[in-house]
Amino acid sequence: MPLQEKIDPTIGPRLRHIRLEKGLTVEALATAAGLDKGFVSRLERGTKRPSVETVLRLSAALNVSVGQLFGEQTTGDTVRISRSAERRRSVEDPDRAYSFELLTPKGSLMEAFLFHVGIEPTGDGQQHDGEEMFLVVSGTVEMRTPDRSYVLEKGDCAYFPGHLAHQMRRIGPEPATAVIAVARDRRAARKATDDGPAPATAQPAGA
Repeated sequence: MPLQEKIDPTIGPRLRHIRLEKGLTVEALATAAGLDKGFVSRLERGTKRPSVETVLRLSAALNVSVGQLFGEQTTGDTVRISRSAERRRSVEDPDRAYSFELLTPKGSLMEAFLFHVGIEPTGDGQQHDGEEMFLVVSGTVEMRTPDRSYVLEKGDCAYFPGHLAHQMRRIGPEPATAVIAVARDRRAARKATDDGPAPATAQPAGA
């Protein structure tokens, strides 16, 4: 069997993920690895299978092991655990009684928060890049957009573009908690990392 036939054809998605994590374009990676841009693009889409030599070039250009490209090696930062006892909770706003906990490392492509929803609408109609998911874990929450209102109960989930102005508030006396996940583009994520650590009182996108 030729060597290239032994290469896992599903290397494409992992190659693309690592490239984006490194902040590289397809062209930049192709140049660093001495490969054709179109060929690298086809590798990521899974329409081409790399040879062993190609895999070695890519791993060197990305500064990762071959095992990482094949998904057979878990590095120290591949899986990041956020322990409940170790997370910092933002200072609760005495007027609106909301707070939140950051669940993901700052600057990630996806940023997630555990949001303790307040009794008053939070923010002035937040807008941001990317897309947002809002999953109610407990209680009842009202989501407001410029022309509509949605009532979300435990287990309900809203998914919407970040540029849509939105506010959230708790309905009723029972505590309400939600998970907010924001998928950001690479440029915005890198800018957040370059700007330094987030202050403890920074608000999540849905707040």
